[in-house]
Amino acid sequence: MKKYYLPYVIGAILSTLSINALAESTSTSIVKSSEVNACIDKSGDIDNECLNVVNKRSEKELNDAYEDKLKEISTFDYTRWWMGEKDRREEMKQSFVHSQQLWLKYRSEYCKTASTGSEGIDGYGAVVLSCQINLAKRRLEEIKMIHPDLSDGWKIDY
Repeated sequence: MKKYYLPYVIGAILSTLSINALAESTSTSIVKSSEVNACIDKSGDIDNECLNVVNKRSEKELNDAYEDKLKEISTFDYTRWWMGEKDRREEMKQSFVHSQQLWLKYRSEYCKTASTGSEGIDGYGAVVLSCQINLAKRRLEEIKMIHPDLSDGWKIDY
């Protein structure tokens, strides 16, 4: 009986350590961004030109990841799925497109909520941009976790 508990104990310890490491590595505020701070530090003030470059870079990275994943889904060999049909691949593609549209609306509303306290101040745009950049980074990770072939990241052991 004891040998069955050991993997669970080890798993619990590793999970706790992983969660602690993640908590330490993430920002304490969604409206703070090292990229935006670098622009401000560079000029000593709100540098709209620099912020525009940072925004474009972040959006390009997000859009490129989205387009790459959309292409991966669109060209996936659906016959690799059990009883795979083209319609299922199209449903996956449409769900992905729809989820991105919903996520963009979510990001807008979330950042509006998160930055409400700074409305009317000189750095309001930088606060909103920081939020958008941070959420885009999280979305990039979510997009990377989508696999048309579930065997890439999921297996059943019998």
